[in-house]
Amino acid sequence: MQVSELSIYPLKSGRAQNLSLMKITHEGPEGDREWMLVDETGKFVSQRTLPKLATVNAVYEPASLTLAFEKMFFKIGRKTSFSREVKVQVWNDSFTAALEPDLYSQALSQYLGVNVRLVRYAPFSQRRVLSTNKEWKPEVRFADGRPILLVNTKSLEDLNSKLATPVPMNRFRPNIVIQGQKAFEEDSWKRIKIGNVVFSQPKLSARCKITTIDQQSGVSQGAEPLATLATYRRDVGNKVNFGTLWIPENDGTLQVNDALEVLA
Repeated sequence: MQVSELSIYPLKSGRAQNLSLMKITHEGPEGDREWMLVDETGKFVSQRTLPKLATVNAVYEPASLTLAFEKMFFKIGRKTSFSREVKVQVWNDSFTAALEPDLYSQALSQYLGVNVRLVRYAPFSQRRVLSTNKEWKPEVRFADGRPILLVNTKSLEDLNSKLATPVPMNRFRPNIVIQGQKAFEEDSWKRIKIGNVVFSQPKLSARCKITTIDQQSGVSQGAEPLATLATYRRDVGNKVNFGTLWIPENDGTLQVNDALEVLA
């Protein structure tokens, strides 16, 4: 088994940035979901309510974030002041983030048709991941739950065999795509190693209506693939699962074509 694709999402719910090499930190992939949009109350905004977010192109570089949409293009330096703090909420987690200059928020608000503010995960931000090890307190930025989402190409092939119109991998917005040996084998893994990074404490990824949104146009395509997934991937808690979420145990690097080793 090996890695076939690596992606980050510098802006939560924005367009994917494909990589050949990914740096893993204790917070997850470098640059992944480092920025986010919030409403006037500080609650996170995603494609669930604003599908058009899929059309916002976000490119992370060590020194900057570039955002592009319609005819608008601007670059935000990463070595900026963190003087403006704001309380934000991602699901049940409430914590402090840095508020970016109003000019960027105004441009995004105009494009999306709703008032939003652009925030960034700052050095003073702290959002913990629930860990089974009380001595280990891993961190995550603005991702929904855990820092890494892994999807198996064989699992997508299985799903597409049941659909009238196949869907691409980007509907599931993974960080790591692996060429597996059989569908949904990833559900049973407990600890894996890719490159020089070990991942553990997996959790099945519950899917939502974002999977029904075309990631190029930002337009919903109807009920699929969620409707079909619900017929055979629903758990006892009524969640529809596809892919697995992971926590990195150490910093390191991953590359396309790296082998995946199942440790447990």
